[in-house]
Amino acid sequence: MNSTSESVSLLARWQGRLAARLARPQPLFLGPEGVQAYGDKPQAFADWCRSHGGQAADITVSAKLLHELVCEAGLPLGDEAQLQAYARQLFGHYFGAPAKSWPLATWRVAASEARAEQCGAVALHGAAAASLQELADMHQVHLVRVQPAWAPVLRRLAAEQPEWAGASSAGLAWVEGQVLTWLQLQDGALQSLRQLRLAAPTQAALGETLAELCVGPVATALKSVLVCGYGLDAGASALTWPGVRVLGRLEGKAPEPACFEERAASAKSLLPRPDFLGLRLPRSPLAWPLAGLGGLALLACLGLSVQSYQGLDQANQRYQTLRAEAAQLRAPVAPPKALAAAGRSAQAKSAELEALRSAAEVQALLLHPWQAVLANVEQAGAGGEPAAIHWLALDYNAGRQDLRLEGVANDKLPALLMVDRLSASPGWQGVMLSRFQTGEQGLVGQRFELSAKLRPAALRLELPAPEAAEAPKP
Repeated sequence: MNSTSESVSLLARWQGRLAARLARPQPLFLGPEGVQAYGDKPQAFADWCRSHGGQAADITVSAKLLHELVCEAGLPLGDEAQLQAYARQLFGHYFGAPAKSWPLATWRVAASEARAEQCGAVALHGAAAASLQELADMHQVHLVRVQPAWAPVLRRLAAEQPEWAGASSAGLAWVEGQVLTWLQLQDGALQSLRQLRLAAPTQAALGETLAELCVGPVATALKSVLVCGYGLDAGASALTWPGVRVLGRLEGKAPEPACFEERAASAKSLLPRPDFLGLRLPRSPLAWPLAGLGGLALLACLGLSVQSYQGLDQANQRYQTLRAEAAQLRAPVAPPKALAAAGRSAQAKSAELEALRSAAEVQALLLHPWQAVLANVEQAGAGGEPAAIHWLALDYNAGRQDLRLEGVANDKLPALLMVDRLSASPGWQGVMLSRFQTGEQGLVGQRFELSAKLRPAALRLELPAPEAAEAPKP
């Protein structure tokens, strides 16, 4: 019965995670005092997670918890690993050894004919910075994004102010009390990013800082400067600066919710999208079908497992009875009635042993790492064109650890590439195409059947990167 309760607990956890994935994200603002929903008081993130288990959160981080880095053009930072290593080295140099473990969010702006590639990193510090994901996982809260405040503000203004964003040179000042984040755009692309500190949280101090930023050759090039944010002194009178437009109220105690609302038109490739949860890969068209298939298989296995455990308890009781009856039948000369009873007892015992074997097979199916298998199939099949492979059937023998997949591909190449990718992956052996024929009965393309031998202990959620080689010819 203990195993039955563990299965029910596992099912409850999966239901909680699925509910969190499907829940509508709640926008939260993370500052030095903690997180707050717009209009509420700040509280510790652990307390918020404890009272919102099974929900989703979209977190925007205050500039007071961030340190910004813009890399010089021309540095050999071709991939994310090199960019993060370079950023950690600089942050550690300026802020000490603890800074090397701060969470990082990197961003890039693609190169064009007029400019080189721009890249940078944002470091998140503070007591709650390193434990956001751990606290969310503990309370089954799904984190959709964790992004710096200037990023959604920039994308929103680019959508609402297309003339400002498309100018040859434009500026954006995001104010959070004495912390000023200054961004400059050129032809719709981010050119520079700086974090400054005002002399005082007043509009007069902000005006002096903006005047210094707009002095010199840059001043003549700037077409327009937008100012938005919160935290300035409400007692100071509003000032008018030439070429500067103030959006909203700067004397609020917290940012207005509309500051971080994005529109579909704001998704521009020239605007950075830093995320402390890491880069997001485009979802494969096979993600939801495979997830549904895996969910159905898991639910079926859980149901069969509960029934099997109950049958196992009954079989153990019956086995003890059979042992007592067998002891009575162990006589030197058994009469005909005893022989008949022994025969019936042997048949019953064989049936009970068969039930035990069935329960063991169901338990093996339950404990099989389906998440890694389905993730590997999805990643290996995503190497081709979108929707290149449509899956028809999945069959797995837990005793022999044999997997069979049946699907339809547009041509032979996606299936062959998938075989090569899985063959080079840990936990996959003997991957081969056992059948390949033209689709029939309404199926368009090449129908194929793939078989493999799995080693569950060696499976990994992420496949190794494919080697740069020529694609196999069908």
